[in-house]
Amino acid sequence: MGFSPTLLAGRVGIVTGAGSPRGIGRSLVRALADAGALAVYATDLTLDNIPSLRHEVREAGSACEVLGAVLDVTSEEQTIGLVKRVVAEHGRLDFFFANAGAPSLRSLQDTDAAHYDQFVSLHQRAFFLAIRYAGQGMSAVSPEKPRPGGSIIATGSIAGYSGSIADFTYSSTKAAVSSMVQSASVQLSASNVRVNAIAPGYTKTSVFSLGQERLPEAVEAEVTRYQRAFGPRDDVGAYYHHRLLEPEEVANLGLFLASDLSSAVSGQSIVADAGFMAAAFREAMTGPVKPMTPFGFVQTGMESLEKDAGSEVGRAGG
Repeated sequence: MGFSPTLLAGRVGIVTGAGSPRGIGRSLVRALADAGALAVYATDLTLDNIPSLRHEVREAGSACEVLGAVLDVTSEEQTIGLVKRVVAEHGRLDFFFANAGAPSLRSLQDTDAAHYDQFVSLHQRAFFLAIRYAGQGMSAVSPEKPRPGGSIIATGSIAGYSGSIADFTYSSTKAAVSSMVQSASVQLSASNVRVNAIAPGYTKTSVFSLGQERLPEAVEAEVTRYQRAFGPRDDVGAYYHHRLLEPEEVANLGLFLASDLSSAVSGQSIVADAGFMAAAFREAMTGPVKPMTPFGFVQTGMESLEKDAGSEVGRAGG
């Protein structure tokens, strides 16, 4: 989707989890740059893929400065340090994408407290730190930014809405994001800071594939069976919701939430899953749905509409 190249003109922000070779974070950076952001701090635990990301941004013709920054999103000290750095270097912080995360796929019996605590820290504590300190950074004013304000966006998941999408650990920690968004949107409203979340469906990201590679053999076999059971079938494979999302599709929604186009949107968790959850029963109760039959446009313009309307009236009158 094409947005105005000046939509985010002069804006500066942070995207966490932007270091994977393919994923939502990387796509967010590219979308923000295409929309005219002045600078984006692309963070991750390692920065091996940031030079290629910077190259892609330049090749696309953007003047946006892509700055790599090592960040452990669970570290309060590092989060504070990065926010202070951004404000010191640019006089402003306008958007913060709390995007970093990791997959988990364990049975409840195989989940111990240490594993659960790890994901609470990664998905909940990290988002708290983003809210707490990005909110403070966005409240700062300067000659570059005379009024406080900004937008904080978390990457949630449809797993936070359904217990059948992922395991207990991932689902419960992502579900917490929705409540955190609602509360934070109230707490930061006086500072003109909006807080929202995106809940993507299954997306083509390198994070998920890497997570599968690390799974025990037995669990990986279970994943394969799940994909066979819930993947596209011959009778439904063409339906819109039976597909994996492109990370760019999620990034488009993120760009909207970071911009003034969404100035009236705060405290919301927006599902972006191509209608997957709405079709959770896979047409089991209604049977396979068929595409709508279009009007029989033989001619163009109002003439063809009038022809269709006339034949409908004729049949009704008969």
